[in-house]
Amino acid sequence: MRGAGPMDVAHTHPDIEINYLFRGGFSYLHGGAATRVEAGRFTILWGGVPHQVLPPGLIDEGVWITLPLAWFLEWRLPNGLHDRLLAGDIISAPPAAADRALLERWLDDAESGDPRRRRVLQLEMEARIHRLALDLPRRRAEAPASPGGSAQMAGITRHIAQHYREPIAVRDIAAAVGLHPKYLMRVFKRQCGVGVWEYVTRLRVSHAQRLLITGDAKVVDVAMESGFSSLAPFYAAFARHSRGIRPLAYRRQHHLSALDRM
Repeated sequence: MRGAGPMDVAHTHPDIEINYLFRGGFSYLHGGAATRVEAGRFTILWGGVPHQVLPPGLIDEGVWITLPLAWFLEWRLPNGLHDRLLAGDIISAPPAAADRALLERWLDDAESGDPRRRRVLQLEMEARIHRLALDLPRRRAEAPASPGGSAQMAGITRHIAQHYREPIAVRDIAAAVGLHPKYLMRVFKRQCGVGVWEYVTRLRVSHAQRLLITGDAKVVDVAMESGFSSLAPFYAAFARHSRGIRPLAYRRQHHLSALDRM
């Protein structure tokens, strides 16, 4: 859970990112807008929108948690928190006196190796984020997005996140965001460092991993539910993004609740 923190170069990833600083602060450039992250606040964003830390960078201690998007969506959080994150919002909770102690306990539980304590960690984390969602203020009307790379990428990654489990083509994504398909592919590769299909595949594999470790569905059903058209491309993609482990072996190794595996 405790890591090196956010990167100082623009990047994307398919996960939900939760930040908590013990002191100080830093600024994110996220979806074309600068947002300040202050100490003592749970701050949540979706990594599918290009983001980076602005100078002078991150110099203070904190906790960073990444959760696969597919896992996060299973929580069924209120007040449209899922949609707001996918639309490019950064959500920051008001300071709460109990949060510092809660984070320290989560660290101890995550490092304990005790599955019972990790189960408690899972429940406490879901409850804390649920409370954050309940306390969200009414969303203000949005200003029209201005043209440009960041705004375009926010629209592209949002559309992919909403449709990656369906048959999807570059032309469909391009039509949804008003771009030419070839231009979209160039912009996406330049901004994200990976191609559109590699990004879609990462989301699909993440979804499949979630299904494997939280249920007992057959592999073929997991593949179809995750957006793959057949088993052959599913096995190839799964091995590439799971260190060569096959789906059933992955299930055996990780058959704890999803957040127990943070």
